[in-house]
Amino acid sequence: MIEKEIRNSLSDSEGIISEMCSHILNAGGKRIRPLLVLYSGLIFSEPTREIMLAAAAAELIHMASLVHDDVIDGSPMRRNKPSINKAWGNHYAVLCGDYLFSKAFCILSGNRLMKSLDLMVEAIRSMCHGKILQAEDKFKQDIGIDAYYERIAKKTAVFIKCCCKSGAAAGGAGDEQVQILGEYGLNLGLAFQMIDDILDFCGDSGVMGKPKGEDLSQGILTLPVILLLESKNYGSWLKDIISRRDFSSKIMNEIVSVMQRTGIISKSFSIAVSHIEKAKYFLSLLPCSRHVDFLHEMADMLQARTN
Repeated sequence: MIEKEIRNSLSDSEGIISEMCSHILNAGGKRIRPLLVLYSGLIFSEPTREIMLAAAAAELIHMASLVHDDVIDGSPMRRNKPSINKAWGNHYAVLCGDYLFSKAFCILSGNRLMKSLDLMVEAIRSMCHGKILQAEDKFKQDIGIDAYYERIAKKTAVFIKCCCKSGAAAGGAGDEQVQILGEYGLNLGLAFQMIDDILDFCGDSGVMGKPKGEDLSQGILTLPVILLLESKNYGSWLKDIISRRDFSSKIMNEIVSVMQRTGIISKSFSIAVSHIEKAKYFLSLLPCSRHVDFLHEMADMLQARTN
């Protein structure tokens, strides 16, 4: 039903914009954000069209943000297909992202889902700020944990928080219950981004779809790097590497080896898991239902990536 609403919302597009939208839709995706909207709503309501529309809007906003991200990062691939900017160029890609944003707003405003509209505006504003912070912080060796948290919250976690709150609001939840689901989503989002950042060093490059240490080579200092910079024995060594921009495969393998030996990878995963546990705690404050169980299972699936 959500997929149908997404496709319906884009059915009136024409020409090149229609081709780009079809390209994005056919590339697939896990649809995690609309699922979070859906199940957060189903805790309090039957599967109404309002919940489905809020879920569809969230996915359109996610699609738009990915198109713009690929322009910013110069990414040639997305979900094993050429990115929009690679296939049609940056100018068309920017406009395609804007078009998807506008379609999401049309869904929400046209159906008077004003709370969901406010939340999606908050999410977009936060994502933009997060990307700017990431650009400003490139190669900064004095970045601390607090700055890292602010960046990943704005870039990733706030959107997931807003998806959960949007679904709950569309389902008729009270303010307290909306806030509880928001805290679940925020912690889930923090853990999601942390685990992604950790797997950039220790994950399978083939599965991740990028070379090991890609974030660091681009100047994006993530949780494992920050912890290693704070290390008494290896902090100066890593600072010198970052200053020289020496990110050869040999050096990157050495960095990963040091992270493994010093327990920094394990410590990073422990921090991420602590947020998964917080997410589960907030679910425990809600009435028992199979829909709450589904959200619990999503947290479990995320935790499985740490093993």
